[in-house]
Amino acid sequence: MGLIVELTQLSPTMSEGTFIKWSKKVGDSVEPGSVLAEVETDKAVMEMEAYDEGILLVQLANEGDRLPVGAPVAIIGDAGEVVADLIEEAKAKLAAIRSGSAPASAEEPAPEPKAAETAAPSPSASPGAIALAPATTAVTPPPSRSSGRILASPLARKIAEEKNIEISRVTGTGPGGRITKTDILNFVQTAPDIISFRSKPDQIVEITGMRKIIAQRLSDSKKNIPHFYLTLEFDAEPLFQMRSRLNADLKASDDQNELKISFNDLIVKAAAQSLSRHPAVNSSWRNDHIIEFGRVDIGIAVSMDGGLITPYVRNADQLPLSALAGRIRELSKKARERKLKPEEYTDGTFTISNLGMFGTTEFSAIINEPEAALLAVGGLVEKPVVKNGEIVPGKTMKVTLSCDHRVIDGAEGARFLETFRKFIENPHSLLV
Repeated sequence: MGLIVELTQLSPTMSEGTFIKWSKKVGDSVEPGSVLAEVETDKAVMEMEAYDEGILLVQLANEGDRLPVGAPVAIIGDAGEVVADLIEEAKAKLAAIRSGSAPASAEEPAPEPKAAETAAPSPSASPGAIALAPATTAVTPPPSRSSGRILASPLARKIAEEKNIEISRVTGTGPGGRITKTDILNFVQTAPDIISFRSKPDQIVEITGMRKIIAQRLSDSKKNIPHFYLTLEFDAEPLFQMRSRLNADLKASDDQNELKISFNDLIVKAAAQSLSRHPAVNSSWRNDHIIEFGRVDIGIAVSMDGGLITPYVRNADQLPLSALAGRIRELSKKARERKLKPEEYTDGTFTISNLGMFGTTEFSAIINEPEAALLAVGGLVEKPVVKNGEIVPGKTMKVTLSCDHRVIDGAEGARFLETFRKFIENPHSLLV
């Protein structure tokens, strides 16, 4: 018996998804666990699996379609089964979802599919003959005067172009508001100060699912969490020297080893060791209680097209430096390829955001709710410093700890940063 396959929720925060590609084609057999398609959620590209057994009879979604969870995407049934009624039901539900209303009734049928769609199959049709183009493609109406079309004579447009005038700034006095040569010349006389400037047209940037979720979560975090910030500048010379020695040793021990220790790896290690000593910073506010986590799972903010994501290094305080560095590389690569699994970017205890590689020397960041703190890391700066009463060349870095004041008091945040400083300015302790 035929049934409608709906878009499933593939991650905890997913409310809609974009179809990347079908993994099965019309006529293919499917069974529970078979991968039907790849769908981009707000976090990554995930595999959508089948829950039922049968033949894929109809595909209702095309590559690039953006659909909410629960939208019909396919029909599965027996080979040769007539599913015209299910097709109409699915199209009606899609139309209702698009319009935000209840499913269409018999008195108000859903709109007919566009001409490019294939009609419902006859009983004798083969399974491969009944694939449909999606019923969700919007038809863009032709432009009208009300949608921004500017009426102007060819001569008026030519003069405006020669004089670098944005013709949309000129008021037309011709029939129907048409802009004439006289209007352009009058505009030149009355507004000489803006004639030499030309602006690019405004561009509408569509909001991706990822960007929408990021905007919502950061707005909620800033609204719900009483933030305060503590900034620490530390001597980065020992860190610089330690990193150079470690990478030289790694290269000498194995020419094929591509792993290199970064400043960020050392900072993550120092933060992890500090968190294990300051459980109040490794905590979460839960309205009627506070959780002090018994694990240290540090999120590494990774920038990617359309936004950012935070995969978590589990038990970061217990990993040797080389294993920690390797895990950070692995997670960052999976994040940029949108191959992270939900369990790799959820349920962490602390986050680090590093913009030092972009030349940013200092910044503060919004806490990744429901965590209680976030460490923002700036870049290494070479500048004169005072050592032993003398001004000498030096290297420094700044970090800013964003704190949830419901959980962390100023003194506790400062103590955490002091512990962090001891680790980072004596980096050999990170190798123990």
